[in-house]
Amino acid sequence: MKNIKNNRVTIKDIAKYSGYSIATVSRVLNDSGTFYSEETYRKVKKAISDLNYQPDAIARGLKTRKTYNIAFIEPWNSEFFAEIFSGIQDAANENGYSVSIFISNFDKKQEDRNINTVLSNRLDGVIMASAVLDTNNVERLKAQNIPLVIIEKFIIDKDIPTISIKNLKISKQAVNYLISLGHKNVGFMGEPLEVGKVDSRFRGYKKALEDNSISFNQELVFVDEKFRGEKFGSSYDYIVSNIERIKKCNALFITSDKIAVTVIKALKNHGISVPEGMSIIGFDGLEISRFINPALTTVVQPKYEMGYEAMKLLLKVINGQPCEDVELKAELLIGDSTGKAMNV
Repeated sequence: MKNIKNNRVTIKDIAKYSGYSIATVSRVLNDSGTFYSEETYRKVKKAISDLNYQPDAIARGLKTRKTYNIAFIEPWNSEFFAEIFSGIQDAANENGYSVSIFISNFDKKQEDRNINTVLSNRLDGVIMASAVLDTNNVERLKAQNIPLVIIEKFIIDKDIPTISIKNLKISKQAVNYLISLGHKNVGFMGEPLEVGKVDSRFRGYKKALEDNSISFNQELVFVDEKFRGEKFGSSYDYIVSNIERIKKCNALFITSDKIAVTVIKALKNHGISVPEGMSIIGFDGLEISRFINPALTTVVQPKYEMGYEAMKLLLKVINGQPCEDVELKAELLIGDSTGKAMNV
């Protein structure tokens, strides 16, 4: 046993160590449940444990024509995507898959390299989150028949299953809440509208104004490239440079918690308290939103469930099973960053 453990353990080694045939060991490894007893199963499993056997993924892939590895493609690294990844990884582990992460950081060349790597390694499938810089990369994956699932539908393609929330509906609910507190000058702040489902959140914002007979004012819209990703510094600089225009709002609906946290800091540094001077609602439900002062009112996205359900959906695509889009529920969590308008 000592000599076996010092080298890579094979099925032959397990067969020799356990006293069973290679065919029987293979059946146990594949959990076929046929042609072996419970005692045989137990003894082979003990041999696998004793020898610390690890399956050869390459050999397995040659036999099954699968790599048992999928790609998770995200636009930047953040707490939001980390929670999605946790869900993906748990569902992948339950089904014998591993997950490779690819991040573009809004660099088109890096995004192209990521797609090239996925294609050259013939990964079994791809989960793509939020958005891509070049939609042609989606077409490249489709052209090679790579199973694909998208989190937050950013392209219209009925052939690609998606995981999403009702962005427009929950955004309208959030803005309606601000209006119910007596706020009339409600501003919108976020990433460019083509990022993820920011456009749907913007439409929800405008619909809430319309439903409450409040005129839309472009002066109260703050959309900029500097809000992309996790760069707090550039977000803060943009907010400060637009602080006089922001002061025209008495409430802000913001498309991410990260931006909302930055806004609260900038407002405080300019003598505006939250929520007394301005009410703030974020979006995502990140853990940090509960620990800042004031605790953030935010739209909580089911991030872990998004990842878990995306992996389950991808497995259906990989196995040729029928599948449909999955819509999950987001909720408005009331914190301390919103309050009644001063004149109410």
